[in-house]
Amino acid sequence: MNTNYFILLPVLLPIVMGILLLLFPIRNDRTRNIINFIFVLINTAFAFVSMITFYGESISVVEIYFNFGFAFKLDRAACIFGTVVSALWPFASLYAYGYMQHEERKNSFFAFFTMTYGVVLGIAFASNLLTMYVFYEMLTLVTFPLVLHPMTKEAVKAARTYLVYSLGGAAFGLIGLIFMMNIGSTEFVPGGSIGADASLSVFLLPAFVLAFCGFSVKSAMAPFSGWLIKAAVAPTPVTALLHAVAVVNAGSFACIRLIYYVYGTDILYGTWAQFFVMALTIITIVFGSSFAIKERHFKRRLAYSTISNLSYILFAATIMTPLGLTAAFAHMIMHSLTKICSFFCCGIVMEQTGKKYVNELDGMGKQMKVTFVCFTIASLSLIGIPMFCGFISKWRIGVAAVSDKSPLTVAGLIALLLSALLTAIYMLSVVIRAYFPVAAKKNDEDRTKNGSAEVFHEHNILMLLPICIFAVGIIVLGVFWQPVYDFISVL
Repeated sequence: MNTNYFILLPVLLPIVMGILLLLFPIRNDRTRNIINFIFVLINTAFAFVSMITFYGESISVVEIYFNFGFAFKLDRAACIFGTVVSALWPFASLYAYGYMQHEERKNSFFAFFTMTYGVVLGIAFASNLLTMYVFYEMLTLVTFPLVLHPMTKEAVKAARTYLVYSLGGAAFGLIGLIFMMNIGSTEFVPGGSIGADASLSVFLLPAFVLAFCGFSVKSAMAPFSGWLIKAAVAPTPVTALLHAVAVVNAGSFACIRLIYYVYGTDILYGTWAQFFVMALTIITIVFGSSFAIKERHFKRRLAYSTISNLSYILFAATIMTPLGLTAAFAHMIMHSLTKICSFFCCGIVMEQTGKKYVNELDGMGKQMKVTFVCFTIASLSLIGIPMFCGFISKWRIGVAAVSDKSPLTVAGLIALLLSALLTAIYMLSVVIRAYFPVAAKKNDEDRTKNGSAEVFHEHNILMLLPICIFAVGIIVLGVFWQPVYDFISVL
């Protein structure tokens, strides 16, 4: 037996586990959570063993059409994305057990939540555009029920919007896939798998733009970002899954694969196609940050922040230089850690207090100390303050932009600086309200209950432990970032 088939285990095990949970529901919450968490830990172990033991190796599963089929390969890019997903997923699951304890339909929730783990690793480990596309479509199908889970009118509308956007984007991605199959290769090869003759095709650049825009739908690039805001109605574990770990990173990763491993920068650099997609990312950076300031809903404010920061990744990727590629992966790592921490803190606040708007958070930092300390650390990282991991990736994006010296990358650098200023405003305004309430001028009867002031407490350890670990990770990566950067810079 080919030992390379071990690569498939981290992809298939969560999918099988999720299907079994749908077919054989476990009624006891504690039993289900323990079994599910054991499987998640085992799968994470399998993922890391695969990436270490079989690094650089590949496996072809089935050939569908001539030389096109399903295949998986653990190259450097696959290991970077796979590490992000595998490292964060156990903590996301742990948080979900605490968050969902009073919710209904938990078996179906955790079934699709677990299946998503395997599907995202399928995207990470895919060896060619065809395999990645199939798992990209599967990602929409397994996350759609998670967005729909609350079964409210808002959730139904949000799920419908998510489905339309995702399937529409995948259709554009399919155009790129068909074009690649017609010219001869869909394999992921560093520097691109398209031959020099293909550059003569008049359809080459239009197909790239369509495919890039299609895959960037999941990264919420403007004007395709509407679904991300509406999806904020989903439970916080799902929101974090969509905004920090799985869906949005899958979109960014697909765009990186398209640029650097399918087309290649030699064909794209300096063309109108590069300028067009880069301009869209610059617009989105400013758009997301600007709307985040105006947004008063706590979770939706973070959602707009996600839109902006995801375009940091795409902007770095569209610089189309080795520095740009490294910076894109650096921000994928740092933003994933930072944003999952901030969303989980937001979820604890909303779950424990019932407060949903920023102007309702006055003074909560003194009552929910752990939660808001972690949120403050995540905020400082998101702004790009030195000694926090967000600074490292934003600095590398700036270096990549300055090194390129084109007018559009300079415009992108200005957009990054403006976005950093706006980020400081919309994130620190939450922190300041939490610790130094200045807007608490409501009537006593609005802030009291049974004659005494409202008192809020921290959530259980299942939800507090992940955010504490993430907060420590933000600081550790901010200080000891060189090993991580060295690993991703060998692309």
